[in-house]
Amino acid sequence: MPANVDPVQLEMFDDLGSWADVNVPSMSADAACEDPRTVDPRVTPAEVVAIDRTVKELEEQLVRLKLQRTQILANQALIRRIPPEILSRIFELGVHEDSHLISIVSLVSHHWYNIILSTPSLWTCLVLDLEWGYGRVPEFIRKARLYMDRSQACKFAVHLESRYVDTAADLRDILSVIKPHLHRCYSFRISLLDWEWMSILREHLTDLGPSLEIFDLRVEPSEADDAVPFCPLTAPCPRLSSIVLERTPLACMDIETPSLRQLHLLRDQRYASSGRMGLCFRELLAKLESTPTLEDLRMEKAVFYIRASEEMFFDAPALTEVPSLRRLTFSHLDPSDVSLFLESTSLPAMERLSVQLEQSADEDLHWLWVASHDAAVRFPALRELNLRGCYIDGAAIFPLVRVLHQLPQLVALSLSSPPSGSFGTQIFDLLAGGPAKTGTWILPRLQALCIHNCRDVSGHELLRIVAARRAAPNSQVEDIQYLKIAACIAIDSDALNQLTILVGTVRVI
Repeated sequence: MPANVDPVQLEMFDDLGSWADVNVPSMSADAACEDPRTVDPRVTPAEVVAIDRTVKELEEQLVRLKLQRTQILANQALIRRIPPEILSRIFELGVHEDSHLISIVSLVSHHWYNIILSTPSLWTCLVLDLEWGYGRVPEFIRKARLYMDRSQACKFAVHLESRYVDTAADLRDILSVIKPHLHRCYSFRISLLDWEWMSILREHLTDLGPSLEIFDLRVEPSEADDAVPFCPLTAPCPRLSSIVLERTPLACMDIETPSLRQLHLLRDQRYASSGRMGLCFRELLAKLESTPTLEDLRMEKAVFYIRASEEMFFDAPALTEVPSLRRLTFSHLDPSDVSLFLESTSLPAMERLSVQLEQSADEDLHWLWVASHDAAVRFPALRELNLRGCYIDGAAIFPLVRVLHQLPQLVALSLSSPPSGSFGTQIFDLLAGGPAKTGTWILPRLQALCIHNCRDVSGHELLRIVAARRAAPNSQVEDIQYLKIAACIAIDSDALNQLTILVGTVRVI
C-alpha cells in the first residue's frame, strides 16, 4: 500500500460504483432465447413484407368488424325499444329503493343519461347516511342544491342522519338549502343529537306541512337533559299519514293530524338497546282519541308513567275508543303496561293483536286473560293473535286457553319463541281435542297457524290438529288452510309431507 493513501479513504472506496438508481443493461429474455437458425442478416423479401402488411390490415379490419357487430346488436337490443317514459318510470322505482342508483344508471349510455337529466322525479330522494360518512357536508350541500334544482316542482323526500354532520352550523347550512322547497316535501326523516339541534330544525321547517305524508324523528338527548320537548312542525299537515318517533316524547307531535294512519313509538330502531322510552299514558290516550283515522299503532321498548289524576283511578273509568285501529303491536313492554292499555281502550275495528314480551320476563298470560274480558264486545273484529316470548307450557297454559275461549272469532294464531324453548304437547292436544276435551272447539274458526322458533315441534302435533279438524263436521269447525313453520329444527319429513297434502299452503322457513 502506498504510504500516502489514508486507510479510512480506502474503506470509503468500497461503495464506489454502487448506485441504487443505476439500471444495468441486460440481455432480454427474447434475445437470450432467440433461435440462431432464424436469424437472417439479409433484407426481408418484398413478398414477405407485403404478406405482413396484409395480415396487419386484416387484423385491423377484424377488430372493426367485431366492433361494428357489437354496435348493431346493441342498437337492435330489445331494451332500446322501451319508450323513454317507461324507462323513466323504471328508473324512478329503482331510485326510490336505492338513492345511489342514479349515479350508476347514468353511466350506462348517453341515451339513458339524457333520460335521467330530463326526468325531474329521479332527483327527489336526498339522503345523508353512512354512504356519505363524516366530514363531507360541503359536498352534500352541493348535491342538495343540484337535486332541488333538477327535481323542479316534484314532491321529494329527505333523510338526514345528523351524526354525519360535524357542527350545528353545518346542519343549519343544509336546512337553509332545503327550506325554500319544503312546501313540496312528502317524506322527512331526521335524527338529531340534542334539543339545541331541534331548535335549529324548528327554525327551518316553517314551510314543511302542505305535502308532508311521512315524518320520522329521532332525538338523542343525554340522560341528564331536562329540556322541555316541543314540536318542530308549525304549519298544518293535512296529508300527514305516518309518524315514527324514536327516543322522542309524544309531545313533539303536538299538532293536529286529521289524516294520520300509522303511529310508531320506539325506543331504538337503529341500535340494540335495553333501555325504555317513557310515555305519558294520559297524553297517549288523548292523542289516540283525537286521531279517529289511526289504523296502525306500534309501541316498542316503552313504559307508561301515570299521574295520580288519571281517570283510570275512578270507580268506573270511561274507555277511550279508537274507532279505526286495525293493527296493534306491543314489543318489549311489561305485561302490566300492555294490560293497562287494553283495559283502558275500546278497539271495535282491531283485526290483529301482536304482543312480544322480553325473553327474561317470567310471566304467564294471566294479564291477557284479564285484559280480554268481554272481548266479544270490546274486540269484536279481532281475527289474528300473535304471541311471542310468552310462557304457555306447564300451568301457564291455563290462562292461554281461557284467552282463546274468549276469542272464538280468531282465524289466525301465531306462537313464537317460548322462553323455555319449547311449547310442550298440551296446547296442540287441546286444539285437536275438540268437545271431548274442552267442551267445545277451541278457536273453531281457525284457518291459519304459525309456529316459530320452537325446538320440540316435530310436525306430528300439527298433523293431529289438521286431521282432527278435517274429520269434524264443517258446521262445527273450519279446516286449517295455511300453516307456517319457522326455525323448528325437529321437523319430521314424513309429517311434513302429509301436512303438504292436507293443507293448502305450507311454508317451512
